Parts: sequence; structure tokens; C-alpha cells
Amino acid sequence: MNRLIQFSMKNVAAVIIIVTMLLGGGLVATSGLKMENLPDISLPYVVITTGYPAPPQDVMDEISAPIEKKVSGLERLKTMTSTSSDSFSTVVLEFEEGTDAEKKKQEIDGMLQELDLPEAATRPKAATFGNASTPAYYLVLYAEEGMSQTELDNRFTETIKPGLQAVKGLDHLDAIGDRKTSLDIKLDAAAMAAYGLSPETVAGALRAEFAGGPAGSVDFNGNSMMARVKGETNSVYNLERLELQTGTGEKVPLMQVAKVEAVSQSKFIARLDDKPALGINLFKMKHANAVNFASDVDQLIERWKTEMPEVQFKTIFDTSVEVKESIAGMLREGIVGALLASLMILLFLRNFRMTLIVLVSIPLSILIALLVMRYLDISLNIMTLGGMFIAVGRVVDDSIVVIENIYSHLQRAQERNESVIRLATKEVASAITSSTLTTVGVFAPIGMVSGIAGQFFQPFAITLSVALLASLLVALTVIPMLAKLLVLGGKVKHHEEKQGAITAWYRKVLEWSLSHRFITLLLAGVLFFGSIVTIVPQLAMAFLPEGKPQPQFYFNVKLPYETSLATTDLKVKEIEDVLSNAKDQHGNKQFLFVESLVGYGQSSEALPYRAQIFTEVNADSDVEQVRRAYKEELLAMLPAGSEVETSTLAGDGPSGSAFAYALKGDDPLQLKQAAAMIKEKMLEIKELTDVKDSLSDVVKEVEIAVDPQKARQYGYTVAEVRAAVRNFIAAEELGELKLDHVMYRTTLSVEHDDKNSLDKLADIQLRAAGSGGEVVLLRDVAKLREAAAPAAIERDRQEQVVRVSAKIVGSDTGGITERVTGMLDQIPLPEGIKREVSGVAEDMNDSFMQLGVAMVAAVFIVYLIMVLAFGNASAPFAILFSLPLAAIGGFLALLLTGESLNVTSMIGFMMLIGIVVTNAIVYIDLAQQLRQQGYTVRHALIEAGVSRLRPIIMTALATIVALLPLALGFAHGTIISKGLAVVVIGGLTTSTLLTLVVVPVVYEWIEAFKQRMAQLFRRKGASA
Repeated sequence: MNRLIQFSMKNVAAVIIIVTMLLGGGLVATSGLKMENLPDISLPYVVITTGYPAPPQDVMDEISAPIEKKVSGLERLKTMTSTSSDSFSTVVLEFEEGTDAEKKKQEIDGMLQELDLPEAATRPKAATFGNASTPAYYLVLYAEEGMSQTELDNRFTETIKPGLQAVKGLDHLDAIGDRKTSLDIKLDAAAMAAYGLSPETVAGALRAEFAGGPAGSVDFNGNSMMARVKGETNSVYNLERLELQTGTGEKVPLMQVAKVEAVSQSKFIARLDDKPALGINLFKMKHANAVNFASDVDQLIERWKTEMPEVQFKTIFDTSVEVKESIAGMLREGIVGALLASLMILLFLRNFRMTLIVLVSIPLSILIALLVMRYLDISLNIMTLGGMFIAVGRVVDDSIVVIENIYSHLQRAQERNESVIRLATKEVASAITSSTLTTVGVFAPIGMVSGIAGQFFQPFAITLSVALLASLLVALTVIPMLAKLLVLGGKVKHHEEKQGAITAWYRKVLEWSLSHRFITLLLAGVLFFGSIVTIVPQLAMAFLPEGKPQPQFYFNVKLPYETSLATTDLKVKEIEDVLSNAKDQHGNKQFLFVESLVGYGQSSEALPYRAQIFTEVNADSDVEQVRRAYKEELLAMLPAGSEVETSTLAGDGPSGSAFAYALKGDDPLQLKQAAAMIKEKMLEIKELTDVKDSLSDVVKEVEIAVDPQKARQYGYTVAEVRAAVRNFIAAEELGELKLDHVMYRTTLSVEHDDKNSLDKLADIQLRAAGSGGEVVLLRDVAKLREAAAPAAIERDRQEQVVRVSAKIVGSDTGGITERVTGMLDQIPLPEGIKREVSGVAEDMNDSFMQLGVAMVAAVFIVYLIMVLAFGNASAPFAILFSLPLAAIGGFLALLLTGESLNVTSMIGFMMLIGIVVTNAIVYIDLAQQLRQQGYTVRHALIEAGVSRLRPIIMTALATIVALLPLALGFAHGTIISKGLAVVVIGGLTTSTLLTLVVVPVVYEWIEAFKQRMAQLFRRKGASA
């Protein structure tokens, strides 16, 4: 440290150049930082989705179960769950923390290629999950000024879609409501029966007709050429006249048994304010800058508005708006905090030059931190900004101690020169180094915290640590150099400092405390344990604090499963009418727009019974109240069994308060009975809302029970009957066909009217094998009936599970979860049913446990650093007594502000471990120096306390006032830092006041104990 101080004093020009380079580098790095709202949280999950036109039981047996069996042996697999619903399978794999999900996805892709799934199943798709998996921009298009929907589709396909796909940083886009032209071949069941045809024979004939392709190479006169075979059916006209051969050898044109038509339609129905629309979800790449990405999209839209005035663009959601508001809020509050800290320093030092010198440490430390962030590719988000501006009050601490000591020495010095500055800096160098290292050392254990909490706070810890280390470097080099330039040549009044009233009062308190050690420690102990017993039970517990409700949100509507797309559309139109005409208490429009996506449920496949309705509440309304009120109103409009939920466009995130009670077993009937008992109890609990279970959703399905004996009489197996029925009911994809110079996606299916009742399905014709082509009806070999079945079947670790879930109302997530779990655990369940609690409570408990371990590790790291710095274990042990004193203020501050005890406030307590010991270190370090000069223990403690009173109070107040704007939470985007700042302010306040008394008492008690032990050993040695 001495060499650093000497270097800065001797090489002023070099230090100025280095500082200039760091300032410039920091400014340049700032412009290149990626900007996000929150750190990218990459969870170790891989989701496998597969489409298969079958009921849930068959989806589970033929899709989900084989996939589960195939991937169950993957290394580091933690949990595996699956959901099998109508025509869809979802298998979710969770891996151990630290697993590279992208590499696991590639491994799974290879394993899925080896699976032998039914032909009708789509290819399984594996995808990772994280913040980058949610849309970054949601845009809606609609036509005006006479433009048709077809023209809008063409503009989207030819201009808008290619333009958006060219935006830098785009991962992919999802279009909702865009119409695609397909060629539908609709078979007439009666005509097929008359000619003895079946869907299989027609499909086979069509495939044979279009089975063109390469046929090898030929050699003509020494020239090698490729040969290609193609059919002559190149138009819809020719296709309609394609001849099919019947069982009797007769030729029949396709148009005699089917209708061929080109249809433009969408899987979904999209509307904006009652106008046909097209929704576009834009997903950015993980490493793309959210602000730059949105800016590029906005520029495209502005250009298209000029080029295509008949196309209207409406931005529903843009993550960059939230990012810019959050960053602006943090910047504003950080600057206010820095100004308040500056004012506090000026009030204490009463010297403008000295204040200016101290303030240099703020921009310099922050810009160095930004430079390191750019190097480590850490984004600028509310967590990293929070780390920097929480550091604003702390980065001046080292500089305050140095400049205050320099000024004090200059006031007392007879001869003022560089040696005085060097001596004053050297005197506190050890203290500020060990205090800063202890603060930084606290954040090392955060690297051990896994899961969401770990990923959330690691960038925060890195940023804050770098800023603090930079402030130490500035305090030891730049501050003495500037003192030489600005203070040494200025006017410094020479006087022996007189004790003020506060200092004199403190001396009396300290002397009394040292004379009454037992009473002092007893009072401190009562305060600590009293706060634990009386305050902690009153604190609400949550995973992460809830943010300010966003005015933009959507209603997720789910009707009974048997509801058709047309019926859902009619109900959604009724909802649109209610929302469009809604007024607030002032008579203004309650909702600024209403956009509906009918049939959409976050899947590429249409879900006829689902819809999403996007809207935005006006600025004068209570968002939460409006959401609750209209949710109930919409639910009352819908048929029994419907569900309405509300979600934000950015996603509810990890702070969403969800409770889930899982039941596992092998007997479906027992599971259903147990779920009903649990659900009934949960409905009685007022803190729970949106209670539902995964078995209560029932869907009707057609059950076709084939009699094997009757089937064999006609030469059929059950499998052959099933194949014939599937070919009749399901649409068959024939692939892409080019007709009339247009590429069509072509499907073959039986007319809907020929299969819309049990009687019509019972009349499906089967040809008896070996009996002269005798016609056999499905009813001759099977019984048909409508049956109720679960809409979805869930499994956990290849075992069936039923989840009863609910949302928690209130901020005390932990307390409510504990009470509800206790009540549910008292309910006797059928034998063989296992139960467990999951949801946000599981994440909270896991994160709290890991943070608790990290805090214990942080205490040991702090103690180790102090032992190395002081060269003994007794002085650092006395300093550790400042930690419980901080807990008193931290808990009290949470109670007074109504903040919950969550992961954010836990990080605040962790910060206190490093912050509060700094004052004690500065105090005890001087006491140790005075003892080396011959002072007695008590005299050294009193003189050190009086001498260090002003810098200790200055540094504490500077940190407190710098954090006040964040703690008050005035700005948008400060919610993550609010609880943390509240804890630090409260803890630092009590620890500063009590440390000045309790730590010297403990130190003197330890020294007295050491002396008694030494005397005892000397007596024993003398007697021996």
C-alpha cells in the first residue's frame, strides 16, 4: 500500500493520465453495454413438445411414456414431469444447477431421432427455457382504407415478415392470425361407399400420382445427365379429373367422390378493437440488446407507415419501454443519492475543495465498474444499476476516511508538506483496505447460491464488488494526489481540534459503558433477542417482492373443452363489447384498446376452447382492482366450468405467488378422491384464489370398443379396425403440391358432415377380407359411446400425479404457505397416496436455505480477512459483535416500512455483514496503533473513539442518505433495491450507534480476559 501511495504522490502526471484513460474507457464501455430490465435467467430446463391427434390417455401411452423412458437415463436429470392432453404432449426435464441446457437439448434431439412414434405424431421438438424464451416485442397489424384481409396477408408475407426477420438480434417470430392458403380435398362418404373406395385408397392414388423425383443419371453420347420423373398433374383442374380405380376395376374421377378447393384460413382469429388483425410476437436472441432491438423494429414500422398508409401498426408490448423506464428511474434515484451524499460530506467537512476531492471517487469507481461489466458481458439492468447506486454511498467511505485524516494532520502539523499527506494516508491505509476487503468478501458466497436467486444477484454482487475495489484504489492513489494539488497549497487553519458537545457527550457515554461492561452488554443482548422475538414473527415472508402492477395485461380465457372455435369466438365478441364500453369512475374509457386472439394458448396448435384478450388500463385507475373486478365480471358471463386468469405481458416472473399441492399414486380413482378432498379444503381458505386441480377438467371423447371375436369373423384385428377408423376421422397431410404455379399445403379428409355424430361414425365401412368384398359397418364389430375423460394426464418421474394449485393473496407467501400446508397435511388421504408441496414456496425455502449458508460463510470470510489484517484473532472477534447490532435495525426497518422478508432483503442483511464491520475496523485499528504507542487499553479505546467519531458518522450518514431515494422507491424500477436499501439503512443506523459503545466494551473485556489468563499461567509457571 505504501508503494501505491508513494507512486501517486511522485507521479502526479501519470496518475492523471491513468484516471483520464479509465474515465474515457468507462464512458465508451457504457455505450456498448447491453440493456435489459432484469438479468437473463437461464434455467436448466428442456421442454419436449409433440403433437398427436389422440385423446389424453393415448397421448400418454404412445407419446409421453416412450419419451420419458428414452430420456430418463440422462446424466444430471433432477426432475421429469409430463402433461398429456388432447392432441398434445409436453415433457419437462429439469437438470441440476450448472447444467448447460443448450448442450442437453442437442443431446435430447439426437435421442428423439431414435424414437419410433406413431406416423400421425409430429416430430418432437426440444426447447430450452429462460427470459429469452418470452417475446420481446408484440405488434399487431390491421387493415384500413378499403384494404382487404387478403391484401394484408400478402403485405405481411411479402414485405413485413421478411423485414422483421432481417432485424439484428431476432431469434424467431410467431404470427397469430395470418391466413395461409391450403388445398383441401374433402371426401364424400356416401360417394366413396357407392364406388367401394376408402380414404386409404384415395390417399394412396394421390401419393402415387405425385411421386415424382430423381431417377438417377443417364449417358447420352458421352454426356452424363440426371433423369427426373414427374407427373402431368400440374393444375387443380387436372387434379379434379384424376382417375381413381375402384375395387371392380372401374375408373372414377376424383371430383366424383371429393371436392377440391383452395382455402385461405388461419388457425386463430385475431381482432383489434373489433377489426380483423394479425398479431406478431418477436423473440430476440439471448445476447441481443433489448433497447437496440426495439429501436430497429420501431424504425421499420415508421418506414412502413409511410410506404403502406393503409396498414395500421399497433405496438401492444415492448420490453424496451420497461427497460428504459427502469434504468431512468435507477439513474435518477442514484444521482439524487449521490447529491445527498455530497451535501452530507460538505456539511461535515465544511470545505468545498475537500468535498470535491471525495466526490471524485464516485464517478471514477462507477465508470471502472462499467468498464469491467463490458469486459465480462454483463448487461445494464436494474440489478447491476442497483448494485452501483447502492455502492454510491459506500465508495466515498474510504475517501472520506483518508481525506479527513489528511486534513486533521494538516491542521495540527507545524510544517505542511507531502510527508504529512503520505503519513496520514498510510495511517488509515490498513484500516480501509481490510474494511473494503471484508465488504467485498461478503459477496463471494453469493457465487455458491444456485437457482433463480443466484442468477439474479450474481451480476449485482460482481458490479458492487468491482465498484468497492475501485474506490479503495482511488482512495489510496487519487485522493492523496488531489490533496497534494488542491489542499496542500490552500489555506488550512492551524489549530488543535476542540471537542464539540456531541464528542464530549460521547466520551462520557463511552467511559460509563467501559466502567459498566456487564450492563452494557446485557442491554445490547436484550435489544437483539427482543427484536428477534417481537419483530421477526410479524414480518411477511415472500420469495421476491412484487413490483408495481403494469397497466398492460391480458385475460386468459378457457371455456369447457368441448367448445368449438366458432362458439368461443362468439363469447369473446361479447367480452370485447363489455371491455370496449367500460367506463371508469370519472366517465373515461376504462380500457385503451382491446385485442383478442381466439384459439390461441401460447402454442402453435389451435386450442378452440381458449382465447387471450389483451388490453391496457387508463392511467387514472387502480390496475389490481380493475383486474380483479373484470375478471369476476367476465367469469360470470361464461358457461359453468370456464376459467379466467389475468397475466402481465412481460410474464408474472419468479415473484408470482403460486401454491401447489401434489398428490401421487397408481390408482386414478383414489387420486381423484384425494384431489377432491384437498380442493374442497383449499376453497375454504380465504388467502387462496383461483383454486383448481388437474383432474377437474373433463372432456368428452368417443369411445369405440371393438369386439375382437366379431372383428376376427370378418378377417380383421383390433389394430386394423383402429387404422380404418383413424383414416376416416383424421385429416391426412399429403405435403406440399405445386399446382397452377402455386405451392399448396394439401390435406385429405372426410367431409365434416359425414362424421359429426355417433350414428355416422357407426356407419364407417370396412371391407371383409376374403369374403368377396362384403361390406361391414363399424357398428357390426364395435360399440360406440360418448364417455368423460380427464382433459390432461400429468406424470412426475413416470408416476401419475394430480396437482391442486392456487394463487396466494397477500405478501406473506411463506407464512400463508406454512399455514395452508399444515391444514392440508391433517386431511387423511386414501392409502397409497403420497403428497408434497411445490410452487413458489419450494423456490423460497431453497433460496432462503442457500442464502443462510452463504451468510454463515460470509461471516467466516470476514473474520478471516480481519484476522489476516490485524495479525491476531481477538480484535476481529470483538469487531464481529457489531453484526447482531445491525440485525436489530434491519428487522425494525422492514417492520416500519411494511416490506417483506424476501431474497432481496436477505441480500441486504448479507451486505450489512461487510458494511457494518468497516466502522469497527477503523475504530479498533486506531486503538491498536495507540496501544503500540504506550496507551493503556481503556485510554486507547476512549481516544480512538473520540478521534474516529466524526469519520464513522460521516461514512455511515453518506451511505444512508445515498440509499434514501432507493428505499423510498419513488422511481419506476426500484422495487428490487427497495427492500435491500431499507435493510441496509436500518441496520447501519443501529450498528453505527451501538458499535461505538458495544465493540470497545467487548474489546476491553477480551483484553482483560487475556491478561487474567496470562497472569494465571505466570503464577502456575512460578509455582512450578
